Amino acid sequence: MATKAQLEAELAVLKSQLAATDAKPVPKPDPEPDAEPEQPHEQSAFANLLKEHGVDSQDIDALWTQFSSELSDLPEKKPLLTAVAAFGLGFALGRMSKS
Repeated sequence: MATKAQLEAELAVLKSQLAATDAKPVPKPDPEPDAEPEQPHEQSAFANLLKEHGVDSQDIDALWTQFSSELSDLPEKKPLLTAVAAFGLGFALGRMSKS
């Protein structure tokens, strides 16, 4: 078993080695080629599809914000409905997992 003096000497050596090395940030690895971002023509096709139906991307953002705020307020405003929905969802998932 190492003594306290030996451990302190080893700690001093390690601290000096750490101080001697420069703290360089580790470069992040490049993303894998499989995880390519969505192509611009796909984005424009989606935007064109939205325009055909008279929907703007800002409308979608506003609706998403409204939906998320209403969903987060649901347990506070309607706790019984939340409990019944949670029970129903759990029951349905339980029945499906038995199949």
